[in-house]
Amino acid sequence: MVGLALADVAMAAVAWRGELADVEVNGSERESMGNDLYGAFGRDFVTADDRRVMVVAITPHQWEGLQTATGAVGAVEELAVELGLDFADEGARFVARNRLGEIFSPWFAERTLVRVAEELDAHGACWGPYRTFRQMLDEDPRCSTGNPMFAEVDQPGVGVHLVPGSPLAFGGPEATERGAVAAPRLGEHTEAVLSVELGLGPAEIGALVDRGAVALPN
Repeated sequence: MVGLALADVAMAAVAWRGELADVEVNGSERESMGNDLYGAFGRDFVTADDRRVMVVAITPHQWEGLQTATGAVGAVEELAVELGLDFADEGARFVARNRLGEIFSPWFAERTLVRVAEELDAHGACWGPYRTFRQMLDEDPRCSTGNPMFAEVDQPGVGVHLVPGSPLAFGGPEATERGAVAAPRLGEHTEAVLSVELGLGPAEIGALVDRGAVALPN
């Protein structure tokens, strides 16, 4: 038997983020910082076509890629000298995150999402677009039947729509059978539960239906 309490999940997630250790060890409590990534450089930027992207620079390769793609190498070096910080240390990037954001923001504001994607990808920067659910369906191939987790399923009373199976891919990421099925109709499994789990026969189940105690699907 496996026990899983939702309260424990929440507590563990907070502790894994280092929030509790920060208070216990350092005596400090982290303040709200919006979308900024704690401990390194990561924040969201708005593009010229009013899309929003999240950029993260943790590893040296990611940090170099962001600077090179945005043409900000010189400006970042000048800021490091001004503040007396070494931005090779991701912690220093976090300390100067607002000033660094001011350096990078104009580059994003002057380019559409398509151009931002092309240039960041070309330089190995780590980033991703924010999407509405409509945009997810329209733009992200992972949110389609191209992803083996999804299938188009005809849900009675609703229609055909994208339904996920299990996110666990037994046999590797290309496993094609992931168990995407329509949601059960009300009463669909009533008869099976009564007969298999409770051992009731057809006559007994019929009597329960006649009394209105249980219902079978229409």
